[in-house]
Amino acid sequence: MLAGAPAGGTKRRLAPRFRVVLPVTTDRAMGWTRDVSATGVIFTFVDRTVPAPDAGAQIRLELLLEHADPLGFLQIHCAGRVLRVEHTAAAGGVAARWTRIASILGHRNSSTAA
Repeated sequence: MLAGAPAGGTKRRLAPRFRVVLPVTTDRAMGWTRDVSATGVIFTFVDRTVPAPDAGAQIRLELLLEHADPLGFLQIHCAGRVLRVEHTAAAGGVAARWTRIASILGHRNSSTAA
């Protein structure tokens, strides 16, 4: 869910981060975003046994925007560089900075097709 205010503490950021939960898919597994900004993302894998990518690794992500368009789901393909990996029992995560955000590829749901 999108909170009305940016997340983050007193650190100076390049762009505001927003607490938003979106489905995310990588080449390793599926997961959920925790924070998203114009410059990057923090996400967790659904399956905690999936090994996280190493810091500095290049990754590809697909974000699914479920309610952005009344015609259906929108997929956004992105690439990023892993900045850090958090290893905690409760909320481990992967922080990545965007290196590329592809254009929206279109609607995933074709229920409005004639």
